[in-house]
Amino acid sequence: MSEKKIFPEPLEALIVVLVTFSLLFLLIFVYGKLSGAEDAVEMMNNARAIYIFGGLLFVIFPGVYARVKGYSLQRVFRLNPVPSGMILWSLVVGLSLAVVGDELDRIVQIVIPSPEWLNEMLLPLKAKSTLDWVKVILGAVLIAAFSEEFLFRGFLQKSLEIKGDVTRAVLLTSITWALIHQNPYWAIQIFIVGIIIGFVAWRADSIYPSMTVHALYNFIGVIFVNMDEQNGLVQWYTWKDHVNPLLVIVALAVLIYALRAMNRIYRHP
Repeated sequence: MSEKKIFPEPLEALIVVLVTFSLLFLLIFVYGKLSGAEDAVEMMNNARAIYIFGGLLFVIFPGVYARVKGYSLQRVFRLNPVPSGMILWSLVVGLSLAVVGDELDRIVQIVIPSPEWLNEMLLPLKAKSTLDWVKVILGAVLIAAFSEEFLFRGFLQKSLEIKGDVTRAVLLTSITWALIHQNPYWAIQIFIVGIIIGFVAWRADSIYPSMTVHALYNFIGVIFVNMDEQNGLVQWYTWKDHVNPLLVIVALAVLIYALRAMNRIYRHP
């Protein structure tokens, strides 16, 4: 069987991505409207469960599509096993990337300040009880990480790589991932983080390491969304509205070292 029959064409994969996202947006919109929402923020809050767990659509729709087309789910979505060392280094990458990404976000905010409504869009991620924490971590961390990697670094990026240009595949996937978030104030950060995660997925030819990076990155983000600015950890972590410079330098050095370690552990033939 030829590669063209085993993997979807890039345009085909992109259409599946757009349709999947459109279905999620439509679901949030319809539910929000039915609940009486008058603006986007209220719509998100009313459709909190969908907002948190809607990522399941990113697995269900493309998974059914691939099955109908006769594609191998393992190959198309990069559900390939990896050495345990890749997962361990993925945790290191995720932690260091969260610190570097946070500082990048703070720098971008100086140039392009985000409006207040953007912070209000994060309210569904605020946990007020143990059950809320379970929902947020399950949906916004674990399900979101797996489903987005399944769809983007698996389905879309793999189809682009088959055309032979890995760099272009990673860049185009990262651009698409940033655009899908529909947030111009976070676009630069999402794009750069997407490049790192895309590299990890390509190097291992598996979404499990990239999913680990993504999940840890999201988890740390959720922690900070729920953390009081007067918290002692926050005061230690920050310096004049920035991440502590020493911490950023260490995180950047660790990130580079971890990515090199991945190259040593697992290389493409």
